[in-house]
Amino acid sequence: MFVVGDEEFLPIKENSVDLVISCLGLHWTNDLPGAMIQSMLALKPDGLFLAAILGGETLKELRIACTVAQMEREGGISPRISPLAQVRDAGNLLTRAGFNLPGVDVDEYTVKYES
Repeated sequence: MFVVGDEEFLPIKENSVDLVISCLGLHWTNDLPGAMIQSMLALKPDGLFLAAILGGETLKELRIACTVAQMEREGGISPRISPLAQVRDAGNLLTRAGFNLPGVDVDEYTVKYES
């Protein structure tokens, strides 16, 4: 079975699947802990949850540039980029969602552009 659905409202019955995969979508949800709980509830016992999310340091340079530019132009700031979970928080969120053996890995990529 292959199901595609909204991560905030999973169209999957509880205890019905062996594997839940989320690839670069969870970090955009409004309720990250709730989405993780839904994924956990959908899994059968010993089911596997695999997710890839953008972490808290992603787009750091863009955040800084937007902040500086807005401070200079408008004298104040408002967030232009969604908040992202820090690595240390991701494991805690998984535990809070009910996962038994959470593991968090980090892969860092730096892309440079000629200006």
